[in-house]
Amino acid sequence: MYKLFIADDEQLVVETLSEMIDWDAFGVRIIGTANNGKQALERILQSDPDIVLTDIRMPGLNGLDLIRTLKENGRKAECIIVSGYSEFEYAKEAIELEAVDYLIKPVELDEVARTVSRAIQRLGRNADQTGNNPELRIAKALDRAVFTDLIVHGKRPSFDQTPYGQYDQFAVILIGSPATLLLERMKDKGITDALLSFLANRGIVVDLLYEQQKVILLCMANLEEDTPLTEILMAAAATFSNGGSWDDTLLSFGIGPVVPEIMHMHVSYLAAYKACQMGLFFGAPVMYVSSWTEITRVSERVVSDWSNQIQSFIRYEQKEFEAMLERWTEWGTKQLIAPDTLKKTGAQWANRLHDLIGQDYGIKIGSVIGDRTRLIEEIHEAPDWASLKKICMDLAQSVQFYLNVTKTTLKEKVVHEIKAYLESHYHENIQLDQLAERFDLNASYVSNLYSKSTGQTILEYVTLLRIRQAKKMLRESSFKISKISTNVGYDNQRYFCQVFKKHVGVSPGQYREEHMIKSEGDHSPIA
Repeated sequence: MYKLFIADDEQLVVETLSEMIDWDAFGVRIIGTANNGKQALERILQSDPDIVLTDIRMPGLNGLDLIRTLKENGRKAECIIVSGYSEFEYAKEAIELEAVDYLIKPVELDEVARTVSRAIQRLGRNADQTGNNPELRIAKALDRAVFTDLIVHGKRPSFDQTPYGQYDQFAVILIGSPATLLLERMKDKGITDALLSFLANRGIVVDLLYEQQKVILLCMANLEEDTPLTEILMAAAATFSNGGSWDDTLLSFGIGPVVPEIMHMHVSYLAAYKACQMGLFFGAPVMYVSSWTEITRVSERVVSDWSNQIQSFIRYEQKEFEAMLERWTEWGTKQLIAPDTLKKTGAQWANRLHDLIGQDYGIKIGSVIGDRTRLIEEIHEAPDWASLKKICMDLAQSVQFYLNVTKTTLKEKVVHEIKAYLESHYHENIQLDQLAERFDLNASYVSNLYSKSTGQTILEYVTLLRIRQAKKMLRESSFKISKISTNVGYDNQRYFCQVFKKHVGVSPGQYREEHMIKSEGDHSPIA
């Protein structure tokens, strides 16, 4: 049996090619797989397969370099390239490396099997020289790569434009979906054939490309009737989007503007791409470029106004933040601004909410609702409007619920815990910022909260505790005053004596003397 090795960075592709083709029927067995180029090279050199089926873009080492390295190492394996990228340079290198074939994803399994069969024929020096000429097939891939470079990548490749001179209207429809293997799903459900037939019946010539999980229809026409090309494309999109889905396949059609010649098709593609992305985000089945242009214009103005208003808030006011959230929600619901702008303004709103609550209530709200950095990441990574809206609405509800329930009791609890901490640590060098950090609060908030709740400052209470303990030690021990000073938290004895006299009215020595005299005369307790 012939030995086959499969290399692709998508594990799903590896599993599909391994399991969905009856390789035994072709006299082939799979001897290994890999998900990156370096791993593939090591395993191929060890296992010495007859045929290598490889992707191009893989981590570590790309597929073309993998084939080149194998040849440099004297390996005779026949190589087949399966790639999602139909770029000119790739196809050109495939020819130079004498690849059996250059297959463009998504590729049907039958075609993969047929290509492996041709590789076996080449191994037996019986290559098919007729209808399945691999050089001809790669040449077709090369033509397609030129088209992809022009339309998708905006390059200016040299090619024969004569066949396109008969058309005076060009436009792009780009179809996207959250579903994987979109083209296969469309083919299986008959959407592709029906859509192409719909356009052909109206005089539209279509070339189909597939790039990065999106179906691209390159529409060309020379219409004599009054119906503009744009109207026909809109009608096709409305018909085949089927309200955004075809059974369980969600579809979004982005339609680019009509341009006068083939060399301007990249302009139409870019607009169609943006429109499709926006359609996917909002769940809109059809999005036309004119909508996108207006949305872009509005979005630029919105960001500046929104940022200024957010930064003008100096305290947390529930009504103000709820009003801004309502306004933001209206933008998204009515699809008035671009997805990126919605995410940016949503993140600004969430950040300012965190800042002001921390400032006004002394609460590090992250301990309540989770990590702030992760929250902002979730906002920017939200795949659609429903997800983005939920993140911000949940944040608003969680914050307000927490404040409503705990605002009063939190203050009482914090003051009680601060007093308990001071009573245990009064003899230490207590810093306000360290105390605030211990309770996960803002320093100025702790200071203001404590003084308002108790009628004295934190320093005044610490001094009271120290003097109280010093009096106890002066009464009940024979420690030197310097020792007592250190024990209650004063490193400087002279300063201790000054503070003691200020609060008690006499010096520590006098207080001890009076205490000793009293205890000798009578045994009544001394306050």
